[in-house]
Amino acid sequence: MSESAERKELGRVVLVEDDDEVRRSLTLLLRARGYSVDVFRSGMEILSNRSLPQSDCILIDYKMPGMNGLALLQKLRAAGLMTPALMITGFFSNTLLQRAREVGYADVVEKPGLEQGLVNKISALVA
Repeated sequence: MSESAERKELGRVVLVEDDDEVRRSLTLLLRARGYSVDVFRSGMEILSNRSLPQSDCILIDYKMPGMNGLALLQKLRAAGLMTPALMITGFFSNTLLQRAREVGYADVVEKPGLEQGLVNKISALVA
């Protein structure tokens, strides 16, 4: 039996991140941990899909061109996507955490060094 056939998928994650390096790094990390990952480069890209992606968790960057992570989650919620969401940011503050929770984020995870904390939070949301 192949290694990929033996590995059980832990869940499906949608990642919305504009930075190529961060997006690639998080995708590799999550796939290595057993998650299936669907990737979008911007809020407009995910919103332009004919149907919203099905997932167990959605990760959204806070600062992106055109639309920030707060506005994006509000639009996704208005469109009926109720998937648990985590915000990722390099600009953490208690004010941002409060605003993020008000629009529906389960939590905010800081960059850099978010790898282990992020995986733990995703595991808790998809369990």
